[in-house]
Amino acid sequence: MRSLKRKIAAAALVAGTVLGTLAIPGTAFAGTKNVQLRICSGSNETVKFFFVGENQFGDWVGSRFWEIAPKGCTTAEGYWWVAGRSVEFHHRKPSTGWRWEPRLISANDTRDGATYDLWIG
Repeated sequence: MRSLKRKIAAAALVAGTVLGTLAIPGTAFAGTKNVQLRICSGSNETVKFFFVGENQFGDWVGSRFWEIAPKGCTTAEGYWWVAGRSVEFHHRKPSTGWRWEPRLISANDTRDGATYDLWIG
């Protein structure tokens, strides 16, 4: 009888582990958050920028261009990006020319419909 109880306990543990592991990815997609992005610059130069990434409709798109005044912030209004994913942040200062870098939009510290801040030096 003791052997049977051990087998049942072991089977329950294995089943729980398998089901628990399979359930984890499902929770990652529950409740997609979409955010606007605000870029703040510490530069003494005007920064021109645009984004490329996945929008609220699941399409991979590029945005229009915006400018940030020296040591200012600009919200890229009218464009919504999926939190928990990266966007390509393309930017140009007159002294450096065009550059781009991936920027992660954290899904943990934002809510749906929020404005998410990114910083550039």
